[in-house]
Amino acid sequence: MRKKARYPEEMEYIATSKWDGKTGGIAGLRESELVFDTPKTYGGRGQGLCPYRLFIAGVLGCLNNTFLDVKRRSDLDLISFDLKGKVTVKFDGDGYSITDFQISGEVVVADGEIEFGERCVEIARTFCPLTRSMKDCIPFEYSIAVKEQ
Repeated sequence: MRKKARYPEEMEYIATSKWDGKTGGIAGLRESELVFDTPKTYGGRGQGLCPYRLFIAGVLGCLNNTFLDVKRRSDLDLISFDLKGKVTVKFDGDGYSITDFQISGEVVVADGEIEFGERCVEIARTFCPLTRSMKDCIPFEYSIAVKEQ
């Protein structure tokens, strides 16, 4: 007998991109728009968000939401949760590739819940859909400290 899933078995997410006529564009994200541009370093105007930073933010947001789902299911007494991401992009003679993604942060939990908090971080790292999908092509390094208040 198949177990009933808590969440939908399959989802689709759609975004659009339209060139701005210059060095960037506008991403359509269902309820809002987001302006992106090529950084000045690469000949752009730098008038919008850099796609690399959007990528970092997307991964951190996914990891954040996965952690919060684990927290809800486990009833962890969470005080605060902060993440920071950094990617390294290198030119290999033919083109650019992301060669490293570093994720650091701090989780503060209530007294007596440090081991529980560490386990929740590990579960979130394991099941975050974006990092899970990319782990074979981008090395992810984690340095997320768990502390008690």
